[in-house]
Amino acid sequence: MSGLLSPTPKTNQLMNTNVAIIGSTGRSASAWTDAFVAAGYAVRSLVRHPRLLPNRPGIRYRRLDLDDPSTYQPALEDIDTLALVTPADPRQPEWEIGLINAARNTSVRRIIKLSVIGADFIFPLSPFARWHAEIEDALRTSRITHVILRPNFFMQNLLMQKDVIESGIYMEPIGTASISFVDVRDIADIAVIAASGALDDQALTLTGPEKLSGDEVAAFLSKATGTAIHFVSPDISEFRATLLSRGMPEWHVAALAELYSLVQNRHGAYLGSTTSSIEEVTGQSPRTLEEFVNSAFRLRRSGRGSFDWQVARRFFHQFLGDRLDRDARWPVGFKL
Repeated sequence: MSGLLSPTPKTNQLMNTNVAIIGSTGRSASAWTDAFVAAGYAVRSLVRHPRLLPNRPGIRYRRLDLDDPSTYQPALEDIDTLALVTPADPRQPEWEIGLINAARNTSVRRIIKLSVIGADFIFPLSPFARWHAEIEDALRTSRITHVILRPNFFMQNLLMQKDVIESGIYMEPIGTASISFVDVRDIADIAVIAASGALDDQALTLTGPEKLSGDEVAAFLSKATGTAIHFVSPDISEFRATLLSRGMPEWHVAALAELYSLVQNRHGAYLGSTTSSIEEVTGQSPRTLEEFVNSAFRLRRSGRGSFDWQVARRFFHQFLGDRLDRDARWPVGFKL
């Protein structure tokens, strides 16, 4: 186990434990919520508009507005474990450090912090890693028991360009580099174990079992969809221009461009690293990208000669530009 698991948890047993998770519908928040509910935890989802959400067994909602610090402490009252999961944003250090400070005045005994790979570098290389590094420093000095999880690229991000992939193109500005991916469900499984106290005051880098080039990812996608998927890596200037034309905020475009520039210029080798932490902690091999895409894209695998497949393909190609223009969240529409 490489010393990752403590012999005995430092907390009370599961029966006496609840967890607060920031958000309910994001990729990480939803996966963490499902994992904690499945494990029998009482989950409090911290959301801006709790009355608008449907009732779910095992979940209670409490108002939290990240832009309103007065909501922080009330949201954390009577909570044992806080899952610190907030969206990437330049205000992320302000939000999360504010929540850490609020937690010090409540019953919170443990914080599980979702960070990013590379946040532990002396000089973090991407804006995302720099934001998380600042939060990690605050967490270490807070004297609250904590666990830091540093994942690499989420496999689920592929779903943001699902229509483009199913039209025959997988787009990622990584050039000829290879990167590693991790399934958010594996991260959630680690978070559940962390809530037991078995990983207290540790920081784990979480990845899948392999690093993959763009062509290798495209090969998995081709197999899963039953059609040829071609990998395309746009240059950074075109990447920036396209994101801005789709309405993505300037800060987000700049952060992504800086991150992918590292990869294309061969300064982001750490993004292709892999670790064994998931298997060491859970006792199970991490999900592979091939397994993920086979599951996520299998619904479109009617035969190439089938009427439904032919109609869907012709329709998508006819309206490709229109479909892409409706989604400003992902870098699509580059010149090929």
